[in-house]
Amino acid sequence: MEALLHNLKLSWFSIKRAPLPYALTLLILSLGLGTFFSNATLYYWMNRDPIPEKSATLFMARINSTPGDCTDCFEPPRVMSYMDMQKMSGSGIPSAEAAMFSSNAYAKTVENQQATPSQVELRITQRDFFKLFNVPFLHGETWPDNKARMEVVISKNTALKFFSRTDVVGQEMLIDDQLYKVIGVLDDWSMLPRLYDVNGRRSAEPVEDIYIPLETAYDLAIQSNTQNSFFDVDWDGNMATYPQMARTNFANQLQFWVQLDSPEKVQQYQQFLKNLVADEKAAGRHTRPESNKLDNILDVQKAMRATNEQLDAFALVASLFLLVCVVNASHLSLNRYMANQYEFSLRRALGASRWQLQGQILADVLFSSVLAFAAALLFAQLGLWTINSLLPSTRALAGWDWQMVAVMALFVVLISYLVTLYPALKTSFSPLNQQLKQ
Repeated sequence: MEALLHNLKLSWFSIKRAPLPYALTLLILSLGLGTFFSNATLYYWMNRDPIPEKSATLFMARINSTPGDCTDCFEPPRVMSYMDMQKMSGSGIPSAEAAMFSSNAYAKTVENQQATPSQVELRITQRDFFKLFNVPFLHGETWPDNKARMEVVISKNTALKFFSRTDVVGQEMLIDDQLYKVIGVLDDWSMLPRLYDVNGRRSAEPVEDIYIPLETAYDLAIQSNTQNSFFDVDWDGNMATYPQMARTNFANQLQFWVQLDSPEKVQQYQQFLKNLVADEKAAGRHTRPESNKLDNILDVQKAMRATNEQLDAFALVASLFLLVCVVNASHLSLNRYMANQYEFSLRRALGASRWQLQGQILADVLFSSVLAFAAALLFAQLGLWTINSLLPSTRALAGWDWQMVAVMALFVVLISYLVTLYPALKTSFSPLNQQLKQ
């Protein structure tokens, strides 16, 4: 410890002798690291496993049921109809299953009906949604079944926003002028990326405010705000006939998720889908080629072609920029060390070993790492703010957890060492007589 403190003191004296070159080296290195960290933060959140405890068991199921002859159409639609969802449900193979889509509405409380309604994000789904994605409840519980009912589950933030408290089970809300009863309040939870719905590339958005039963949404003609498709539908647009039309035609807007707890269950469900499609074809339906998809939750962005190419491009540019900064910082560091070469040579002449000089350089690396890490975090925060301004959908990805901070700190130490590696080797291992002559 005493040797480390002595070496740190020597590093400080070295910096004071030539503060400008050191500051310039630190600025270049911090700028490169900050730019890299800001992009790495977004890349990390968008490519992490949001539910590692059960991601291997969660699958989005699709079948190629779009009507119309097309012999080379092998990609099933991104969303499915209510009819297909009903046929794919109830097999008894998944331990949990739920259909869903997203929407939005305007809400207010019954006690404050004169207030201006606030816009809220809706998740139209079934009772197993909360089991599928490990959604915690703070108060109340989910619906007892999948039947239509004027009951909603709301998030904790929604409860605080509208009622100024969380224990609001039994309270009533007006959502698009329809009266609902609150039966459950969720605890704090998030899912980044939000892989249960990547339509519209909205996987970076926060979870929804209010959850409404699927059958209720169909009865009230609530439609998806991300993607819906109509195939061979003869409908005059009369909303009074929408519930019947949407349930009996190819009005596609649903995603269907299942939990399959073992490889055997996966095989069983794949066979179930195969048998289902065979029966449909025998009945004169499903004229397109069989192409059943069972995409794992970690593969769904790629399967749905919903990856964010902009973030990938930013990550590549940031990596190249960091490389340029490291090369330039290393060059400046070499000049600084060469300026102090006589000091190193004198210490070697007085008996200091090369490895003792390496200890001095490592202390310099540690000192530089602390300063570079602090400055890099500031530049990274500025970079995140800039990216969030250019890509508003990434605002939910601008945070750091302790694991990320720890990895970034280790990365700074590694980069700082690489910056000083060549100068350190040249200074410590050059022939002593040559250094003293210089």
